[in-house]
Amino acid sequence: PSWSELPISRVQTVEKGPLSTGSQSAGKSLQMQITNPAIASLPVYSAAQTSAGEASSQIDLQKFSSYYRMDAPESEAQLTSPAEIDLNDLAPQMIYYGSDQKAVPYSQYQSYAASTGANSLWISGKSSWTQYAVVPIGSYLDMIAITPAGGYGNLYKIYPDATLDRNDYSFYPYNLIGFYASDLGEHQLFFNVDGQPSNVIVIYVVPYEQMQPSYGLASITIRSTWLRGYNLYVDGSYAATEGTTGEEDGVLTVNVPGDQSHNIAIDGSGMTFSDSKYFQAGYAYQLNI
Repeated sequence: PSWSELPISRVQTVEKGPLSTGSQSAGKSLQMQITNPAIASLPVYSAAQTSAGEASSQIDLQKFSSYYRMDAPESEAQLTSPAEIDLNDLAPQMIYYGSDQKAVPYSQYQSYAASTGANSLWISGKSSWTQYAVVPIGSYLDMIAITPAGGYGNLYKIYPDATLDRNDYSFYPYNLIGFYASDLGEHQLFFNVDGQPSNVIVIYVVPYEQMQPSYGLASITIRSTWLRGYNLYVDGSYAATEGTTGEEDGVLTVNVPGDQSHNIAIDGSGMTFSDSKYFQAGYAYQLNI
């Protein structure tokens, strides 16, 4: 394993990619805050008037950023009709169940889905699917609807005010359905084909405000091309597990108080690593494994 670093101000102005000490592209900066109670009260963002709930929403938006986009769609409809897809083109590596984001390898889920033949609905990301996501108002996302036999059915949506809306569609076995986040609050969606309801997915729409990170913190990113499911510990306290934060595979990012030393430890898949290092405030550090 090896460390690299860049000032956060530079990280924000270059393309996403591995951090380096030269002129190569820099990686993501701030992604999530460590759950260590000793530092949980430290602000991650510099917007002084932002409430705790709003700050949490902005952190969630970073966590789920791989599931939504802000580009304008061809249609302004809140839902698009099911379009047939080749599932092999969109198959994920990992899926996440429920609001607690329980991670399951897609290969394991495939075996279960094939044996039950159940209808299922997912939010599609760059390399994973989820049943829960926090997205900004005005964003767009794709849903994957799977119904083995296909046929005529209904897509239901429960709005934040508890209003129930029904759309009648003809479903293919594998469908891509677009969703436009036009209303703040919690949206619940599910579909029914041949009398068999799917699972419910939850899309929580929040206000969006571009916020700058506080330079009182240092950002630490762990990046590996092969290690998966590893646990990260900061100063002996559990911080996070790879594959549960919505970041790309092998990547895990946390924030720590800057201008002091911290012990960074990793374990998983038979590998253990521990290193104590001084982290300067306002810098983004990357540990390459």
